[in-house]
Amino acid sequence: MKISKWSVISIVLSLLFLSSNIANAEYKTFTNKEQNTKQQKREEKQEKKEMKQKGMKKKVKSYGEVVLEQAEILGLTDEQLGKIMRIQMTNKKLRKGLLDQPHKSMEKALKELRNPATNEALIRKAGRAHTDDFDALVDAEIKVRNRIDAALTANQKMKLKTIKLPKEENSNE
Repeated sequence: MKISKWSVISIVLSLLFLSSNIANAEYKTFTNKEQNTKQQKREEKQEKKEMKQKGMKKKVKSYGEVVLEQAEILGLTDEQLGKIMRIQMTNKKLRKGLLDQPHKSMEKALKELRNPATNEALIRKAGRAHTDDFDALVDAEIKVRNRIDAALTANQKMKLKTIKLPKEENSNE
């Protein structure tokens, strides 16, 4: 197949025309606010990716954090804020350890379930260990919740019960 001189010239000129249009395209300049928003989205996406790689979901707030976020609405005094903050700080390490235990025991129970050589008694034992670890976590969180509630007045407790949590915190995702 023979290509004529004019067809080659027309192809070259059309490519030059298209490339000049692409090169001359105006790129949108972003304002600082738009750049900050894009950067935040990138960071959030990266954080979610890292958490997913670790097998975790997004960080869930504790009861104390929810109460502290509503401090202005509840009308908490400085003394009450201090008490709640101290309760949060003293239970932080305990909570972290208790959060890790159910995860580890669940992994062990699932490993036993998948193993064809494991007998039923070992599977049930691993399941009970997971249940016990989760119960310990729930008991500890209830104690912390009761200590925080003790720092609030009756009126503040009523206000707290009427506060609606944002949809993302209220759902069981």
